[in-house]
Amino acid sequence: MKRKWLGMAGLILAYILAGCGMTAGGMSVSADEQTDGTEQEPEKEEEEDSGMETTSWEESVQKMFEDPYGDYRETGGEIVLLTDGPVEDGGYNEAVYNGVRMYALGAGKPFSYYNANSDDPESYRKLIERSAQENARIIVCAGNDFGEAVGAVQESFPQTAFLLIDGVPHDGEGEALALSENVHCVLFHEEQAGYLAGYMAVWEGYRNLGFIGGKEEPAVLRYGYGYLQGIDAAAKDLSLDDVVVKYWYADTFSPDIAVREKADGWYAEGVQIIFACGGGLYESVLEAAENQDGLMIGADVDQARVSDRVLTSAVKNIGAAVTDTLDSFYANNGWSEAQAGQVRRYGVEEGCAAIPVVDTEWRFKEVPTTHFFEIYKQMKRGDRAASDDISEPPSVAITVNYE
Repeated sequence: MKRKWLGMAGLILAYILAGCGMTAGGMSVSADEQTDGTEQEPEKEEEEDSGMETTSWEESVQKMFEDPYGDYRETGGEIVLLTDGPVEDGGYNEAVYNGVRMYALGAGKPFSYYNANSDDPESYRKLIERSAQENARIIVCAGNDFGEAVGAVQESFPQTAFLLIDGVPHDGEGEALALSENVHCVLFHEEQAGYLAGYMAVWEGYRNLGFIGGKEEPAVLRYGYGYLQGIDAAAKDLSLDDVVVKYWYADTFSPDIAVREKADGWYAEGVQIIFACGGGLYESVLEAAENQDGLMIGADVDQARVSDRVLTSAVKNIGAAVTDTLDSFYANNGWSEAQAGQVRRYGVEEGCAAIPVVDTEWRFKEVPTTHFFEIYKQMKRGDRAASDDISEPPSVAITVNYE
């Protein structure tokens, strides 16, 4: 019975993967296929009276998520996910979790997840050690905060594989360490997603924009610097000289009264839209947007369903990249030569950096999806680029007020 289910799961995984191969809305689509802001209704095939019950892809995927074979374990999974907060947070952690869960349930691998205490740095290392001692085959660590812990123990557990998402092993000073052969890291071109969000916001008509980032970590820096580059490019394309951006790091990824007060003040001063980039801090920006009749840009995942105050989101297909990497790990019975001790970055080229178009609400009124796809294709062809240099803020012609 299990083997028959895995046959269906394998087909679903093949449909979902295709490299990373999806736009941010969760479905593959090309610029030539999608021409407006509406979803394309699939043609309905005539149903044959075969006497057999038919199941849609969506129903099959949902059935997988229901874990009919009990692959989830409270402890001791073969695949272990470690996060620094709830896995079902409606954002980053949930995206990583869905990638792990999709692969584990489809392939029939027992999996578990544990949460570190962000206020206790030692808890990161303790969870890794616990998972390795419980014979986890591969430990998936969500976020750069696990980088120091992985760097400290990677050579202590050579039989355990580590998949670090959005980070690399580093020491206590933040200096990158050499990767052991049992470690593979997945990073993203957040600067490309930030660029697209900023570019489209200016094209929509916004001239007074803001960026509130969490901690000054590489992924957040790339999002923010890409955002500035996209705003600057749109201002140049439209021959504008009145675009202004306020820019600030909150030093937290959590909802915080200081974040809300900062956003409140910005909206009151005339900021029209704020890119909220950093875990749960978007909740505080959103509260301010609702109070002040402002708008917000989400990060990491499509946050349009959270509120109609979200114009769009700068997203990366985290779940697809995680599933893709786990699939490759098990297909090769461990890290391949191209993965062992290596870093791979996913972006536009892999369909893993964009703004949501499919399976979402297109809220731009002045920008048709055709224009977005043209800019997206230019970036994919290499005709338009966003620098990933985070050593210093990008050189731009627009006015940026760093706070």
